[in-house]
Amino acid sequence: MKMRTKIVFMLLALLVVLVSGCMEQKKEIVIDKPGNISNYEFEIFQNESGNQTLANTTTYYLMKNDTKVQVVNMVVNTSKLEIYPPDILDGGSDETPIQNFVQLVSPTNETVPNPQTFQELSNRNETSAINYTLTQEVIQGMKVINLEFKEPVTGFVAYTLRNSGNQRFTFVKHDSEFIRVVLPEGYVTGNRVFGIARPEPSSVTYDEKGRQTLLWISSKMGDREKTIQVKYYIQSAPLLFSAAIIALLCGVGLVLLHYVKSKKELEAVRGILDLEKEYERKQRKRK
Repeated sequence: MKMRTKIVFMLLALLVVLVSGCMEQKKEIVIDKPGNISNYEFEIFQNESGNQTLANTTTYYLMKNDTKVQVVNMVVNTSKLEIYPPDILDGGSDETPIQNFVQLVSPTNETVPNPQTFQELSNRNETSAINYTLTQEVIQGMKVINLEFKEPVTGFVAYTLRNSGNQRFTFVKHDSEFIRVVLPEGYVTGNRVFGIARPEPSSVTYDEKGRQTLLWISSKMGDREKTIQVKYYIQSAPLLFSAAIIALLCGVGLVLLHYVKSKKELEAVRGILDLEKEYERKQRKRK
C-alpha cells in the first residue's frame, strides 16, 4: 500500500510540473510614449486580382543594421493581433520585445475598408487614441505578444522587433493572409550557395526603391509550414565570388604553366648532363 501511495504521489507531482510548464505566463507590456510615425513605410498592399479587396497583411522591413526589423500590419476588422518576435527562435532575452509602437487605426464600424481609407490613415501626423492592451505570454518556452483592441479596428499597426542578425531572418507564420519580407536595398536572396527563402515564396518582386520583396500567401501554404526563414546576402556577392574563383583558377593555371616550364627546363638540363656523361665515357674508352 505504501508503494502505491508513493507512486500516486509521484504521478501527481509530475502532473503538477507538466501543467505548470504549459500554463501561460502573462505580463503586461507598457508603452511609455507613442512611436515615431515617420520611421515607418505605410504601403497599401492589394492582392493581384486588382479588385480593391484588402486583407490582413504583415510586412517585415529588414534593415542593413540587421539586429532590428520593422513590422507594418494592415489590419481589416481586427480586434486582436498575435506577434511572434523573431528572437524566440534564438532564446530571446528579458528586455522589452517591442519598440516604437505606432497605431493608425479607426473603429471598423466607423470605417470603410478601402484604399482611400488606408491612404488617409497613412497621412496622419498623430497616432490614434484607440484603447489597447499589450501582454506577453510564454507558452512552453515560446514568447507570444498579444495586442488586443477594445473594439475591432481597421488601419495600420507598426512596431520594431529585435532580430538575431547575421543576414538571416526567421519568424513564425501568423494569421495574416499576406506575409511580405522587404530586404534591405542592395541585398537579395535566391542563390542556393549564399542563401534562399524557405518555404519558397509565392512571388518575388522589386519595389520602387529597387528592394527585393518576397510574398507568401497563408491560404496557399501547407499546414506543416509553421516558420518562414530568409537568408539573404549582398547582391554583388555571387559576382565577387565568381571573380574570386576565376582569379584562383588563373593562379592555379599560372602555377601549372610554371611547373610545366620548369619541368621542361630541368629535363633539358638533364639531357645535356647525360650527353656530357656519354661523351666522357667514350673519351675514356679511347684512352
